[in-house]
Amino acid sequence: MAGESNGGSVRSESVRLGSAHFDVVRAASATQAGVLLYPTINGIDDVMYGFASAFADAGITAVIWDPYNGRARSEDPLEMFARSRECEDREVVGDLRAIVDHMQGELGLASIGGAGWCFGGRIGLIHAGSDDRVSVLNTYNPTIFTDTPINVAGQHLSRADFEGQTLDEWKLAPAINGPVQVCHPELDFTPLAVYERLIEALRKRPAPTIYQFYPGADHGFWHIPGEANERATRFAWPATLSFFSQNLQIG
Repeated sequence: MAGESNGGSVRSESVRLGSAHFDVVRAASATQAGVLLYPTINGIDDVMYGFASAFADAGITAVIWDPYNGRARSEDPLEMFARSRECEDREVVGDLRAIVDHMQGELGLASIGGAGWCFGGRIGLIHAGSDDRVSVLNTYNPTIFTDTPINVAGQHLSRADFEGQTLDEWKLAPAINGPVQVCHPELDFTPLAVYERLIEALRKRPAPTIYQFYPGADHGFWHIPGEANERATRFAWPATLSFFSQNLQIG
């Protein structure tokens, strides 16, 4: 497929490598910098394409991972949530490593970062902690479950409900080798204690950790109306673009 953004011509293509499926979005002025997008439970959608196009406009090739291997997206949020629970950590990391191989080889990208949202925010942590080629990571309200059930869309869920979560994000987070930016909306369903534990784990590293807290903002604030959510979006997204522009080797 092909698309056009306000910042210039953006070329887009879908690629399949075995069980790994992803879309590539490149601007005409692309550099050797790239970012791997770990999406929400909705997978590749218009919201992810909007983020990808913004990266491309900044000269950063964007690769959007498809967690569902090309399956058509459902409009039923519960169906997409169920699909996300089918993802197994080790298989996911294997696919993501293959995608990074492609980014370095076929796409010729020398400097690679990762950006994740919700479900994808946690995936970004376990991938970057397993693959030292990811040199910069941003994670928006990572969905991390613990042994204590929390209410998510009317369902009380704990780590026990996710058999596919076979990797330990707490052990992997300290292994991330580059700067990490964490975006925390106040009204996220992931508890404050989980964010505190995440920041503590990331602080064990020699690389910088940037923590951003957005009062009154909801989980998924970037597409939810409301003053607090809109204010958070105005601050968070420019900070994300700046974070990658400063820490990836753009030239």
